[in-house]
Amino acid sequence: MRVALVSRAVFPLHGYGGLERHVAALEKYLRLEGCDVTLYTTPPSSGAGTARERTVFVPYRMIPWPRRKGFAILDRDSNYLAWSLRAARRLLANERADVVQADGGAGFGYAFLARAKSPPLILHPHGMEEFQAPMAKRALYLPLRSATRFAARRAARVLAPDRSMKSDVLSNLGIDEGKVTLVPNAIDLSEIDREVAPVDLGIPPEARVLLSVGRLESNKGFSFLVRALSRIRKDFLWVVVGEGPERGALEAEIEREGLRLHARLLGPMTDDRLHALYERCDLFVHPTLYEGSSLVTLEAMAHGKPVIATRVGGIPDKVVDGQSGILVPPGDVEALAQAIVEALSGGGRLGSWGARGRALVETRFSWSRRVKELVTLYEEVLRSEAEERNPP
Repeated sequence: MRVALVSRAVFPLHGYGGLERHVAALEKYLRLEGCDVTLYTTPPSSGAGTARERTVFVPYRMIPWPRRKGFAILDRDSNYLAWSLRAARRLLANERADVVQADGGAGFGYAFLARAKSPPLILHPHGMEEFQAPMAKRALYLPLRSATRFAARRAARVLAPDRSMKSDVLSNLGIDEGKVTLVPNAIDLSEIDREVAPVDLGIPPEARVLLSVGRLESNKGFSFLVRALSRIRKDFLWVVVGEGPERGALEAEIEREGLRLHARLLGPMTDDRLHALYERCDLFVHPTLYEGSSLVTLEAMAHGKPVIATRVGGIPDKVVDGQSGILVPPGDVEALAQAIVEALSGGGRLGSWGARGRALVETRFSWSRRVKELVTLYEEVLRSEAEERNPP
């Protein structure tokens, strides 16, 4: 089967975010399943990787808005959607795909330009958290949200990335339930379990490490976590991996709350160092205010780590409250502090929570299982469309 993937970013060419890792794993496992995959994406800024196998680089033009702080929303509302149209023209001109899968707004161009006999579109609604953003931000994202809704209406199927998010997919995208198929996001356990050289993290061996991973933006809730940590005994080291526009404000808040000696903002880091940090930490804390599927939560569980997270987005499908971690309401500083104290004082319970989380990832969220469901879905869509075109 010939599959075209349309996404603005893929790991490692464009960073280490959730979208990038999802696309890289999807491409890898579709090929392992025997599919002929072509990826349509943006050129890497460094120029490295331009000889990448079966990849079509579609230029991303920065007119009229630059892609930098203060212009990100304008960029996604204009340049990103224009890029999706260019990518769709290249894809349709190649005429090689049997099925097309696109991420969120990247599917707009194909949905707009495809015709009756074009390959069917499978839409993965990445970025659903923007539909839950504060009112002002939602208003600014109206063009992107409208484009994603348009793509969803034209798609043959829309994927629900978690059971707890299915209702959000239906309401946010305004589509019929019969068009939505539950195909939970997954992670690549072979990458997590592979042997790597020892990494010196510079962390004292006796330190109790709390780890958080995510872009430093207000919606990730790190400010609430700082206030929660200031309320508990200072016998921990909080390590944060990620970069973003709120770094300065977060550093200032850490200083105000007296946590300078107990917190480290490490910025972005290599794959090996990140997985070494997952292995080293005692507890993973994800205080996000709103969320999509949350791949970092799955990664922590795959490393056998207990998780404290907020009850938002697709997280309740992963973290089983009281069994693999603790769920708290978003923005509730007291509940977050209490959960951390409860977890750290649990002794051997942390290990049992981590083991249950790992088992859940293996049975429900590994790519080796998920890809077979996805290929079966592609085959069902192709059969259905063939029957519609050639009724008995």
